Amino acid sequence: MDRLIVKILQTGDQVLNVSYIGEEIHIVIRKSNEEVCVYSVSRNQKGQPKLSKTPAITITQGDGEVEARATDANGQEVLSITA
Repeated sequence: MDRLIVKILQTGDQVLNVSYIGEEIHIVIRKSNEEVCVYSVSRNQKGQPKLSKTPAITITQGDGEVEARATDANGQEVLSITA
């Protein structure tokens, strides 16, 4: 692959950082609403690039809480909040 084009920016968004961590590329975007989102680009089993559809991390305004969301084996969303 000679060139990779990642089309994730919306009007008003700004790229803050792009870094490699192992085989993944992490892209940090400041959204127009001031939230900061971290996306990752990895390769699938066939070696093709794959973009995370939702940000791995979203940083937003708050009172120092961390929310972790996941989906269990039954497809139910699981939420954990720590302060």
